[in-house]
Amino acid sequence: MWKPKKVPRKSPKALPRGHPALQQEYKVNSKRLYKGLQWLLWISVLANTAPIAVLPGRQGRVYRHLHMCWMIVCYGWFCQASYWELVLNTLNKVSLDCYLNAVESAIYVVHIASILILTFQWRNRIPAVLDSIVKSDLERAYTIKCQQSKRFLRVQLSLVLVLACSAFVIDICSQRFVVYKAVLSINSYVMPNIISSLSFIQYYVLLQGIAWRQSAVTGSLQRELQHVQFPRRWEVHKLRLQHTELTRFTKLVNTAYQYSIVLLVIGCFFNFNLNLFLVYKGIDVPEMTDSTRWLYQVLWLAMHMGKVHSILYFNHKVQQEQSKCLALLNGVQCVDPDLLETLNHFILQLQTNVRQHVVCGVIVLDLKYLSALLVASANFFIFLLQYDVTYEALSRQGNSSKT
Repeated sequence: MWKPKKVPRKSPKALPRGHPALQQEYKVNSKRLYKGLQWLLWISVLANTAPIAVLPGRQGRVYRHLHMCWMIVCYGWFCQASYWELVLNTLNKVSLDCYLNAVESAIYVVHIASILILTFQWRNRIPAVLDSIVKSDLERAYTIKCQQSKRFLRVQLSLVLVLACSAFVIDICSQRFVVYKAVLSINSYVMPNIISSLSFIQYYVLLQGIAWRQSAVTGSLQRELQHVQFPRRWEVHKLRLQHTELTRFTKLVNTAYQYSIVLLVIGCFFNFNLNLFLVYKGIDVPEMTDSTRWLYQVLWLAMHMGKVHSILYFNHKVQQEQSKCLALLNGVQCVDPDLLETLNHFILQLQTNVRQHVVCGVIVLDLKYLSALLVASANFFIFLLQYDVTYEALSRQGNSSKT
């Protein structure tokens, strides 16, 4: 039990913004941020998933125009190669595979376009966003851990590298080493998944950073409530405002990526069900599928499941940190009316749903969404089976009538 203390307590005076000590800390934190994200930023700029202004010293107009030309050339080549893949390869497949592959390729074209548009839209705002992250970290006394960030990025980039190498090798083997078919297939189906994976690594980094900072806020709150004899109201209020800022930033991140998330979920849904159907056909008719095709389908199933699960998992981590903070506040017993009012405001803030994990008003980014996807996938798989049986029956009837 805490008792109110009548002696007034003042918060420490903050240093002015232009103070040399703050400027030095700002430079140090900024260097730490760029050092921890250096490899990701360079790879993202080359893959057109981030504007060139994200790199230090590359905010000039010449750099922006060069990067814009690079984006136009890359997307033009991608669209042209996707067209020839459709004409030379996709249209020669059986009816169901042809339709699903054509839809999948169209989704990839739209998805890559949305990533490029997002990159273009943030070309002027991204330096201000990074600047605000560094400044807010200074205000909450959060120290950026370069090694922790590098370790996280190393794991994510390694997964993309394994995906790229495996997909290249398997795709070339599945095309019987025919060069033009392998190039068109890699460009139309492998490269869009690599580019979207690189784009979403940035998304994962942002959400993981939010979770780390929320954990730091919760730790500061716990120390204030449990290890201080008389908790300071202004300190609890400051932590509440910091949590509000992180919640707003979470909503900003999900809003910025909302269309890309929806397109990725749709593309993963179609591709997952197509490969699941092909796996079923391979089990039903083993002579129609070789080992290379099996590896290709298993790799694609794992990749699409991993993408969707990662999006929901990192959003869940942010929600989990919020739940920990709420549980901590609910366990506090306080008799100071002023502090109790601040704690009640904090609890109400955490319990209020501001829809920071909702994209396009239709998808709630939570692990519970996996069950809805599984139900939809089961229904779609049943539809594919019925369509395949009906198509085979009509084909046999048509052949018998001709004879």
